[in-house]
Amino acid sequence: MKRALGLGEIMVQMNPTEKGALRFQTLFERHVAGSEANTIIQMQRLGIGCWFFSAVGADEFGKVIVSALRSEGVDTSGVVEDRNNPTAVYFVQRSYPVPNKTMVYYYRKGSAAANFGPENVREEYFEGLDLFLVSGITPSLSSSCYEAALKCVKLAKDHGAQVAFDTNIRINLLKTKENAMKTLEPFINSADILFTGAGDMAMLFGDDIERAREVTIRKATSANIIVFKKGSDGVEALVRGKRYFVPAYKVPVIDELGAGDACDGAFLASYLQGNTIEDSLRFANVAGAITVSLKGDIEPLPDWQAIETFLNVHGAGEKRLLR
Repeated sequence: MKRALGLGEIMVQMNPTEKGALRFQTLFERHVAGSEANTIIQMQRLGIGCWFFSAVGADEFGKVIVSALRSEGVDTSGVVEDRNNPTAVYFVQRSYPVPNKTMVYYYRKGSAAANFGPENVREEYFEGLDLFLVSGITPSLSSSCYEAALKCVKLAKDHGAQVAFDTNIRINLLKTKENAMKTLEPFINSADILFTGAGDMAMLFGDDIERAREVTIRKATSANIIVFKKGSDGVEALVRGKRYFVPAYKVPVIDELGAGDACDGAFLASYLQGNTIEDSLRFANVAGAITVSLKGDIEPLPDWQAIETFLNVHGAGEKRLLR
């Protein structure tokens, strides 16, 4: 079995049962979510053995998170219980003020995960590892998270593991283009597999998307694969100069949160298990399509059977998966 390790913050998500402004919501569903954790759980559901580095508070929400990871089969021995800082929470606002778009309000300042540091990174987790995953969110949380992420990248490289990095820019954390570049450039340079999209490239390299794409390719000096996520337009990969593109599937959108993470996880799981780039992109599109059609980040993440069922209905009669 292939092995993957993720680093990131995982939070409790409060998602209202109805659409509209948060001030009018009275009933909420509790979910668990966080970009890297979503991707790791997607990989676990698709047959990759996964571990996770993070920290949670010594509180009830922390217990919910650890239980959720364990229930998925993710190894949580690298998750620190922080008795001094709380587990982060965020609230979702759906279809207001823009229909079919989701807004997020974070309560994460000073969280346990933001206090995760390089001293919490244990080298033994990298022995025999196939892939290390982190996104642009984690090094943006705090200086200690930045140093922890850098240490993980170095250890992954030292132990022969591939590094997957999703730019995943959060403007409320990085604030400016200059800070975004300073924070994320070391990870873009080090990634063997880079995930990004038009919004992130524009934030980093300007609004001229073709130029921003060229600069991204030039900056990703270690990348064998660059995956450009295009939302409803599909997903593209550049592999040693060769372009691959698979269009998206048209589905009703209920909640777009977590779709990009599902896409990353399905692509990585498929690629690690030896599938072609085209098949891996197709499975990534399916995972994203399924995820946007339901509420919650983790709950909709498909296993192989769900992906195959989706393809049988939407994929012109495709009857089997090449795994």
